[in-house]
Amino acid sequence: MPDVQLAYQEFVFNQDLAPYEAGLLRKAVMSVTGKNNLLYHNHLGQGFRHAYPLIQYKSLMGKAAILYLGKAVNHIDRLFNNSITEVQIEGKSLSFEIEKIHARIYTLTTHENLRKYDIINWIPLQDQNFKDFQSLESENERLSFLSNLLTANILSFAKGVGWHIDEQVIIKDLQIYQQKWISFKNQKFLSFNVRFKTNVFLPDHIGLGKGAAHNYGVIFPVKKNLKTE
Repeated sequence: MPDVQLAYQEFVFNQDLAPYEAGLLRKAVMSVTGKNNLLYHNHLGQGFRHAYPLIQYKSLMGKAAILYLGKAVNHIDRLFNNSITEVQIEGKSLSFEIEKIHARIYTLTTHENLRKYDIINWIPLQDQNFKDFQSLESENERLSFLSNLLTANILSFAKGVGWHIDEQVIIKDLQIYQQKWISFKNQKFLSFNVRFKTNVFLPDHIGLGKGAAHNYGVIFPVKKNLKTE
């Protein structure tokens, strides 16, 4: 199957936003776009659109940001083609004044040489997976378990953007450098900051795992010129 071209547009606003406030940004956007655009909120009737989110709400370097992927790029005008530039949500004023726009067409492909990434505030464990993880006794077993979940999250992203990965997904040298309990939708989850290598190209700042649309599981490429070892 030929490589897939992925439209990617990231809007960074001149608006301070803490990582845990991504939900406020989503609510602010919803107040402008309304409830008729499924991709903005992923609600379907009384349930949810159980597919990879193509619109994601971020806090990047302390600034509010929205990431549009694939066909979601066609829905950008729902937010920006109006005269509303600022809204009040839960007592906080949120501005849609744009500071930066990153617009790209990414070629989704696998690579012979593995690339290194960080994933921040990743939530891979839910229900039975959490119980299974807790039952593992060795560090190697736990890292292998997390590697398998990360592979599944990557495949979920690929499926969501219409990319069938023909090659085997490789995850190597997975290292946990922080784990902590975080609150998401009034529930506590164990989250991880992890560094790993993979043969799959992952676009900057996409989310993987639970809460991918809400600033959890955010991917950052590890730059070779940074002293990150």
